[in-house]
Order: sequence, then structure tokens, then C-alpha cells
Amino acid sequence: MFSKTSISVDKIIKLTLSAILKRRLLGIRYGTVVVAEGVFHDLDPEDIKATGVHMTYDEHGHPELGKISKAVLFNDILEKEFKKVGMKVKTRPVEIGYDVRCQDPVAYDLSYCTELAIGVYELFTKGETGCMVYVDVNGDPKPLYLKDLQNAEGKIPPRRVDIDGGIARNYYKHICNYITPEDYEAAKAIVPNPEEYDFMKILNW
Repeated sequence: MFSKTSISVDKIIKLTLSAILKRRLLGIRYGTVVVAEGVFHDLDPEDIKATGVHMTYDEHGHPELGKISKAVLFNDILEKEFKKVGMKVKTRPVEIGYDVRCQDPVAYDLSYCTELAIGVYELFTKGETGCMVYVDVNGDPKPLYLKDLQNAEGKIPPRRVDIDGGIARNYYKHICNYITPEDYEAAKAIVPNPEEYDFMKILNW
């Protein structure tokens, strides 16, 4: 999302409030906001520190995200923003992690794991070793070596979503709720400064 502006905690909170305001205008008083923990890899350490959180980093320079509750952090900041603009909204922070990875497998999981197992056998018989195996869109097994994932410093950077790709753009264009200039007048009944929560302005799109 932050392809044309720097990422910050303040912008994440304002984007969240933009969605809440828009849904209020639509008469929808419920919803879910998802903030990926990957944002902590790009947030300025001083910005994180300013929230009152003491973030620690591992030997590779990655934030140790398991030591804090990201959901509680953002929820606390969001509640402060609600008070600042005079909105009454009930929120509940939920940390989604290992619990969603510990579900019974579905048919797709079983099929995919079978393809991976066959891929291991096929690559091993061809002499490939010291690698992981993945299956491409055509079902063909391919080797994936550590060097394929490392950057020039030998670190494995977080995988990025192509924000200009069709899936992302369709989501923001047709599914996502957010404040636009057309909503300013109506939104003034809820907050005095709706332009500060204009989705496109926040992201400089």
C-alpha cells in the first residue's frame, strides 16, 4: 500500500479510521481491520519506540514480533484517535497467529502435500539436494535454494505483495471501504476533519 509514501503508525491508524468512517456513512456499524505484522519490518524503529513499545531485534536485524501483542498495540493507539476526534467505537484486539495454522487439513492441503512429496522424489532422483521443493502453477516441482531467497547481505527479506497487481487493485477499487472527497460533507457530522482520513491522500495515490 505504501508504494508512494513512507509507512508510519499514524498513517496506518488514519487508514483504519477511514474505513470505519466510511462504514458508518453506509450504516454499517461492524467490521474487521487486519494489520499484517510485516509492517514492523518497514516501520522506523523510532516511530515504533514513540508508541511506548520496546521492540527487540534478532541477530539478523528482524523485529522479534512474538514478544509483543501487535493487536493490542494498534488497538490502544486507535482508541486514542477515537477520543481525539470524539467518536464512540467499541473495538476488540485479536491476535491471529498459530491458532489459524493448527486446523484440520482440507482436500486442497492433502492434494498439495502429495504434490510436494512427489516433487521431493522427482528432484532427488535428478540429483537435486540441499533445497526446498515448491510446485508451480502447472503442477511441476521446482527446487528452491537458500541463495534464491537471500539478498546481497545474506538475509531473507519479507515477501512483498504487488500493490499494482490486479488482485490488489480490484480489492481497493471495488471491495475496500474508505473516505473519498465525495464523503467529506457527510463525514463532518462524525469528525471535524474528514479530509485527514481520505484514503488516497494518506497513501499519496
